[in-house]
Amino acid sequence: MHATIQFIIFWALAFLTLGAAVVMLGVFSNLIESDVELNSLRKEIMVAAIASFIEAAGLGVVLFLVPAAYLPIGLRAMIIPAMIVALVYKIAHLESWSIFEVVLLLAFQVFAGCLAAALIFGHFLMALAILAGVGIALAVIASFAKSL
Repeated sequence: MHATIQFIIFWALAFLTLGAAVVMLGVFSNLIESDVELNSLRKEIMVAAIASFIEAAGLGVVLFLVPAAYLPIGLRAMIIPAMIVALVYKIAHLESWSIFEVVLLLAFQVFAGCLAAALIFGHFLMALAILAGVGIALAVIASFAKSL
């Protein structure tokens, strides 16, 4: 596959999972009655487009530079784009978000990506396990947040 098409696919997938993560963060913050403020729709789309571009570029670089035999080890380098994305979202929501919301956003993005991958590839038991695990984790977080 041509590298440009591959990059556009990575960018689109990152944008979709990041958009889903923002929506999930908004719903979860309303559930626990938190004060997570989102920018206007246009600003959130721009931030998500920039952040997903960074993630797609990081994945493209890792896949291009790391040999296939060392790819599982090389994917650890994706922590750098994740940290840049966290910084972008922290700057975009400087006064209204804490580091908790940024980390929760990235966790929701990983959840959305893993769940979509499990469903697309037909691993329905894994998708159910992902849903159960995330549901339990969110219940624990919600119980701690409600008690504060």
